[in-house]
Amino acid sequence: MGLIYLSVLLVAIAFLIVVIYLCFVLKRVTNTMKSLSVTLGEVEKQVQKITPELSATLKETDSLMDDVTEKVQATDSVFDSVQLLGESIQSANTAFQNSFGNLTDEEMDKKVKPFIEGIKWSEVGLTLFNQWKSKKPNDRNELMIRDDNEIAVTGREG
Repeated sequence: MGLIYLSVLLVAIAFLIVVIYLCFVLKRVTNTMKSLSVTLGEVEKQVQKITPELSATLKETDSLMDDVTEKVQATDSVFDSVQLLGESIQSANTAFQNSFGNLTDEEMDKKVKPFIEGIKWSEVGLTLFNQWKSKKPNDRNELMIRDDNEIAVTGREG
């Protein structure tokens, strides 16, 4: 019977060790729960402070979104006008391609040549006008005229 008492004693000691260990674990869990309770209390206070600020921010954001929506709707007519302008340019380009697309290079040169000549003469006129407007006196008053033989004629020949 001594062996049975000894084994019961060992089981009782093991049970005591398990109970002591469970006491330590439960004490730690209790401390953790207290800390968690304090932390959650602080978080709740902060959330109560932040909630009115968030509500005001949401209201302001809503009003800003309404304002942006109104302004975007106001610019819709501008974009519609730009779209119509683009379509007009595209139709003009198509008409131009239809009327001039069948021309050869020689025919195109013949039709464009008067415009090129006009541009050249307008450049000459603009240059003369700018010189006349600035009225800068030249030190030499001479006119260079070149004929086919490349002879320069100046106003100094006598």
